[in-house]
Amino acid sequence: MRKILACVFALALTGCAWLGFGDDSETVAANEPETMASEPAVEVGSETSEPVAEAPKKSARTTRGAKSEAQIKAELDAMGKRLAAQSGRTLLPNRSKPDYKQVGGEWVASFIDVDTSHVTTEMRPGANGQYVGFIRYQERFMECRGKTKQGALNGSCTQVKTRNLNELIRYDGKAWQD
Repeated sequence: MRKILACVFALALTGCAWLGFGDDSETVAANEPETMASEPAVEVGSETSEPVAEAPKKSARTTRGAKSEAQIKAELDAMGKRLAAQSGRTLLPNRSKPDYKQVGGEWVASFIDVDTSHVTTEMRPGANGQYVGFIRYQERFMECRGKTKQGALNGSCTQVKTRNLNELIRYDGKAWQD
């Protein structure tokens, strides 16, 4: 059945071409001047008759209000720092509300700290003026030790481990969407 349909479709297409139903080349050629529009323009009086390329025309819609890649990248950098700082404030346990536990004769305060000084961003082009942004930062797991709960938080802290995070963000042509 499929073979029959494929044959009928192929015959229909070739039959239309044979009968002239689908071919407008004769009517286009009759209405065009003798030089074809598809031929490149040749500069008159040049020593080498190489085609002259025309500059691409930009529409008013793309130039009006459009942002450059540098502006979009700067917006991504600002958004990355803002999102990393927000993550540092909303994570629990954080420095203002740590988890306490007693290990042996001392108290250990543990919390997660976001390293906002080392936020990196990367931007890759997408389709139709859209971009995909990558925001990379680190969460540091900290432990502080002391004789009391308050002393543990004020004591010396050590980094126990880190977690590298990579967040994706989308640029819709106007702004970064978080």
